[in-house]
Amino acid sequence: MHPDAATASGADGGPAQLRVALVDDAPAIAAALGVWLGPSAEIVAFRRIEDLIASAPLTVDVVLLDLNLNDARREDASALLAGIRGVREVVPLGPPVLVITSDGRPRVLAAALAAGAAGVLHKNEAPEAQVQAVRTVAAGGSVISPAVAGAVRRVLAGHPATLTDRQRDVLVMRVQGRSWAQIAKLLHVTEDTARDHLTAGIRKYQAFLADRSLAELVQELGVAPGDLAGWPQ
Repeated sequence: MHPDAATASGADGGPAQLRVALVDDAPAIAAALGVWLGPSAEIVAFRRIEDLIASAPLTVDVVLLDLNLNDARREDASALLAGIRGVREVVPLGPPVLVITSDGRPRVLAAALAAGAAGVLHKNEAPEAQVQAVRTVAAGGSVISPAVAGAVRRVLAGHPATLTDRQRDVLVMRVQGRSWAQIAKLLHVTEDTARDHLTAGIRKYQAFLADRSLAELVQELGVAPGDLAGWPQ
């Protein structure tokens, strides 16, 4: 077992019928989950996605991944995996991934599903709902928390647009107040090319931008540096 992992097994000491890998930097979550799932479940807890990856190959039935890892937002930890980028790294490990989060932005949560998560569970759901979600995903099913289901399904049904890396970069830099000359220099492109990237990105979200600003779009998509669908600082 990886040195940064902690295991909580059933009180009866018997073999676990359900093995869960939990990536969450709040120790109370693992304790509560252990109580809710009962003595037949074994929980292997990790504080960082990197620690989970280092323990591969995984011999668990499901991975619970907190989308809002606080450790990944420390000033000295900008390179740590988190958010949607973290989901993309965990999915190839094999076991189905259930994202747990307190975030409610539909497009961010839809991005987690698009990245390969088998489900999204809001932390405000009742314990029995959380237990059912864990067991459903472990059995090969999929789950969208009732707290976010309607909004996320509307986004997915509309075939949500995705920004290319360049479109995202230009959008965020413009919202940050950078000039076209600065953006062109940073991205090693011409100013006209930078403008073309922004135009193409905006075109994908015309309906949203009809009564909202570019800054609101950046917030809704979660693509700012350090945000859940963004990239490291």
